[in-house]
Amino acid sequence: MAWIFNPNDYEEKDFAPVPAGEHRVRIEDVAFKTFKSGNDGYEITLEVSGYASKLWHYLVLKQDDPKKTNQSIGSFFDSFGITDYDLSHYRNWIGKVGAVRVRHEAYNGSTSAKVAYCISRSKQDKLPEAKFAGAAPSGEFAPIEIDDSELPFN
Repeated sequence: MAWIFNPNDYEEKDFAPVPAGEHRVRIEDVAFKTFKSGNDGYEITLEVSGYASKLWHYLVLKQDDPKKTNQSIGSFFDSFGITDYDLSHYRNWIGKVGAVRVRHEAYNGSTSAKVAYCISRSKQDKLPEAKFAGAAPSGEFAPIEIDDSELPFN
């Protein structure tokens, strides 16, 4: 199939780094992975209230440092109000809202935003109400009604 590009459907987007400071965030996606260090863990994609740019947070399961690992997981769970402590249910984290502290660091000659830490639930009251571009995933799907003539494989 050939595609004809329509430049009228294109708009330049600004993906400037999220400003340093405290921000409400929503979990957009979670992936279980093995990191370069050899440790397993979770790569968490975060939507940032009021910004188009995304942030990534990493929960690394360090077998050689269980105390630090449990502290990191506990801070994350507290911030996002996660009460199911079974890590295999990580897909249920999607759509949860929490807050993080963002710091800036230099990377390849430019500034990038990084998650410094998760903010505890009890300290999120002072943050502005969350405003995300899309609706939170509900985990439920509404049926789509189409007739057979609309199917591509008749």
